[in-house]
Amino acid sequence: MKLKKLSSEQKKREKNLNEREKKIENKEKKLALDKEKAELIRRNLRQEEKKINNSADQLFRREELFIQQILTISEKEKKIQEEKLELKRIKEQAVNDLEKIIPMNKEEAKKNLFTLLRKEIDQELEEYKEWKNKEIKEKIKEEGTKIICLALEKCSSELVFSRTTSILQVEDKQMISKIIGKEGRNINTFRRITGTEIIIDKEVEKMTVQISSFNSLRREIAYQTLSSLIREGRITPSKIEKEYYKISSEIDNLTIENGKKVLKELDISNVHPELVKYLGKLKYRTSYGQNVLEHCLEVAKLAGIIASELDLDVVLARRAGLFHDIGKSVEDNKFSHVSNGIVLAKRYKESEIIINAIASHHHDFPANNFYSLIILAADKLSAARPGARGHQLEAYVERMSSIEKIAKKFPGVKKSYAFQAGREIWINIDSEILSDHQAWKVSQKIKKKIAEEIIIPGEIVIYIIREKKFVYRIKDSDDNK
Repeated sequence: MKLKKLSSEQKKREKNLNEREKKIENKEKKLALDKEKAELIRRNLRQEEKKINNSADQLFRREELFIQQILTISEKEKKIQEEKLELKRIKEQAVNDLEKIIPMNKEEAKKNLFTLLRKEIDQELEEYKEWKNKEIKEKIKEEGTKIICLALEKCSSELVFSRTTSILQVEDKQMISKIIGKEGRNINTFRRITGTEIIIDKEVEKMTVQISSFNSLRREIAYQTLSSLIREGRITPSKIEKEYYKISSEIDNLTIENGKKVLKELDISNVHPELVKYLGKLKYRTSYGQNVLEHCLEVAKLAGIIASELDLDVVLARRAGLFHDIGKSVEDNKFSHVSNGIVLAKRYKESEIIINAIASHHHDFPANNFYSLIILAADKLSAARPGARGHQLEAYVERMSSIEKIAKKFPGVKKSYAFQAGREIWINIDSEILSDHQAWKVSQKIKKKIAEEIIIPGEIVIYIIREKKFVYRIKDSDDNK
């Protein structure tokens, strides 16, 4: 039993010894690894120490260089201070010598020197200013010419010569006979009612009827009247009169269509209906022989092109160009077309830019924006191009209008129409006011007044038309009686 016990204890001791040996081996291995790590750390530390020593050596060298530079700068500053003192001494000596030579003190000399310098600088600045202004003007002129040339190139509109005739083509010879009527009854009635001349040309291959009048509106009404009569195919004096008054009552619609057509062409919207009507009336106005609506349309297109070259609002520029002569549509001649245009633009809520463009396009008011300046240029371009304006036609229209106005001033005159360049005048007399003899006397006075105020070569022939109309409508009951 004791042996078993001793052997078991021996085994336990051996086991414990083995475990201790293993632990010791593990500790030795661990110590060996720690020793290797420690050796590696020592090597790294030695390398770092070397680097630090090298950096320290470099810093020491830089410090030495910096100290040397500071010493050098100090020496230079010392020299500069010495030189400053020397210059100050020389300056004081020079001033003292000058005061002895020149009979003025230091302040006076400084003042004179400043005056001389200021004059010299002012002169140089003035010369520079003049040169710069000249350069800028030349550049502006060059750029402006370029823009205007581009605008004219893009707006290659046809030359429009204002006419005093409208032409209708007639296919049927019988229609010509109907227009003339028996013994010229229809053509004379048409002439008397519309105040226009009918010229029939049978020589050309296609027969044409020309309606002639210096008054554009009167000519348009007559043209529409004759067109309607030809379409219907029946022409009598009563039919002519009825159709004429019908077309006259509808002329407002035609005027509005003229305005809308132009607005659509220029892509302009939000225009007051009344202003559209005034715009359409410009088609029947001329200025220096140039149709006013065509002129406004051309100015609008030119203004739009110039605005696009300057990166401005093209539609606004077109609008200003289109409305710049809107005052010419007002029949009241008490004020200028500029004043009338301003009133219309304000009344129908146009913008301040449009109002200023209207006001300033003849320099009546100063232009306060780029668009007004563009309209000034475009207006001159449209008026100055070859063939745009016919001064002879304008004088002719003015003379014919004056003749008609003189006749209308006399009491009892209802209408007056001038033909044949003023040598022939047709006057409608109110039969309720003037008798035949009184009408003859009025014609003599009119002829004398025209001869005094207007120079017309040749003989003046005045036709007096005095008539009464009685209309009696027969009812069915009257026929049965």
